[in-house]
This record gives sequence, structure tokens and C-alpha cells, in this order.
Amino acid sequence: MSNELERVSGIGPIAAINLNKAGVKTIEEIAEAKPEDLAWIKGIGIVSAKKIIENANNLLKLEKNIQFVLNSIKENFVKNCPKCGGAMKSKYIILGPERRLKVMQCIVCKFYLPD
Repeated sequence: MSNELERVSGIGPIAAINLNKAGVKTIEEIAEAKPEDLAWIKGIGIVSAKKIIENANNLLKLEKNIQFVLNSIKENFVKNCPKCGGAMKSKYIILGPERRLKVMQCIVCKFYLPD
């Protein structure tokens, strides 16, 4: 848990442990907190709390944007082959008697991606 909080700039291992002890477990909880809510925690003052909250919000926005880009890339891979640009179609690959894998396969070069 504390490693998750350490992803926020301004939170080190000790601050993460103190935040966990105070009941703050996620980056979302930090982002939604008021500076006064965090300032009473050992090792965090009001100025640090404001900066930590700002950094948590920035991190969440960044991750949301990265996820948006990755989803966009995935959509394009599903439509067009990343290798040759050909159209992709859904197909099953048989791996064994009772095991199949759904993939997207290029109709031109036969390149495939797991679905």
C-alpha cells in the first residue's frame, strides 16, 4: 500500500507509512483531501499537504490521459494492422482440444494480436 502512495511526488517511505496509519490508502483519497485533513499527519505540514494534493491530482490526470492514448492505440490496432496497415478481422486460434484464443488477424499479411 505505501508503495502506491510513494508514486506521488513529495511522499517518501516514511510519509507513506504515516498516511497509511492515518487511514489514507489511495492516491485518489489524497487528491480528494483538503490540506487541513493531511496537515495533522506526522511529517506533513499545511504547505506540504497542498503540494502533495496538487501532485496527486496531476498524477491522476496524467494516468487518465495515458490510458486514453493507450485505448486509442488499441482501437486502431483492432481496425488496422500495425505491420502492413491491412484490415483486421476477429478469429480463433485453436491451441488444444478445449483451448482457443481469440485474436485479431490481418487479412493481408496474417499478422495477429490477442484480442
